[in-house]
Amino acid sequence: MNFNNKEKYKAPEKLKNWISDVTNGERYEVYISSDKKVWCLTGRFSHSSGATSSSWSSFLDGELNDLVLKTMGQSVLNQVKAYLKNHGS
Repeated sequence: MNFNNKEKYKAPEKLKNWISDVTNGERYEVYISSDKKVWCLTGRFSHSSGATSSSWSSFLDGELNDLVLKTMGQSVLNQVKAYLKNHGS
């Protein structure tokens, strides 16, 4: 590892996101990041929170689709897939 390298780490950016914030309930988020991952986040409080991710191509092959469908619905699932197809995997 070269510690003299002046290049700094740049965190992946959110390219697109969808949020479902249930009043007095859970908060769900799906987002697509610039490092070619799809992230699914669940929970409002630390004791009930969780996050998982998959690559764009794995998502298009079905990985995490059931989770997005269950937490965000068919419309969001369709939108995520359309975004990925339009922006290349």
